[in-house]
Amino acid sequence: MKHFTSTLALMAATAIGGQALAQDVTIKVGTVVSGDHPENVGAREFERLVEERSNGEIDVRVFTDAQLGNQREMVEQLRSGTLEITWVTTGFFGSWEPVLGTLEIGYLFEDREHAFRAFAGPLGDKVAELVEPQGVELLGFYEAGMRHLTNSQRAVNAPDDIEGLKIRTPRATYHLRTLEMMGANATPMAFNELYTAMEQGVVDGQENPLSNIYNAAFYEVNDHLALTGHLHLTHMVLYSGELWGDLSEEHQEIVRQAVLDSAEVQRAKVAEDDANLLSELEAKGMQVTRPDREALAAAVAPLRDDAVEEFGDAAQELLDMIDAARAAN
Repeated sequence: MKHFTSTLALMAATAIGGQALAQDVTIKVGTVVSGDHPENVGAREFERLVEERSNGEIDVRVFTDAQLGNQREMVEQLRSGTLEITWVTTGFFGSWEPVLGTLEIGYLFEDREHAFRAFAGPLGDKVAELVEPQGVELLGFYEAGMRHLTNSQRAVNAPDDIEGLKIRTPRATYHLRTLEMMGANATPMAFNELYTAMEQGVVDGQENPLSNIYNAAFYEVNDHLALTGHLHLTHMVLYSGELWGDLSEEHQEIVRQAVLDSAEVQRAKVAEDDANLLSELEAKGMQVTRPDREALAAAVAPLRDDAVEEFGDAAQELLDMIDAARAAN
């Protein structure tokens, strides 16, 4: 599955002196975050595993910091067959399969373990069924993490404090509407544009996991961090559907298994960051508050009915799968 512009140098095995040369394959991986981010910890582990297990037949090249484009651009590159791998959250893919936006309604998941259970079960299979007709191959899931709110204007001690804050969100409909229901003036924007937008006052703040907040140095432009925990998001690790068939079956298995194995390392890094970065952010001068999550969850709860009204049984099926994966009382 590799014919990637500069890399998928799938050199057809050539017979020389009765011997066939092994195919050489290059896989490009594009991300929008910094090199130390948990996503790229996963990408580097994927790189290591694939190159080791293929005995060097596959060369993996990781491009961080939106070098290959923003998330939307890279998904389109997958669909057109000019990039092998990137990942986006399930809701972000709602631009191509709208019902997936349902998965980014606030407070659907109790915690990260709830999300892991859900995507390891029927929900993960259903997501694959929905995304793969759009020109991609779903290989597995990385953890995007639990999102919290930051801003430059005021401390958020209660839901009312969010009212009117201009907060950047990804371009995902129900993600944006979650912030609106929380009281924010939600503004969609690409991640790589965000720091400058906050620095210039185009937006007051944003919402992201602690790892994003720290690695992107958002503490330099936002003084206030509210531990809202309003969304736990999951990345779909996607391969170009057009290029997937260019890989041998052996290489496909190596790539698929490396995604599953690297996900464990990537999730461990997310957990480490969640455990350690709060004190680091406080040391950088951020004021940390803990607003009432139950009140915020009640504010966004109507979005479940909105999604069912918009998408009918397709949305209800996704919500039922999430609810079925809740921990037993």
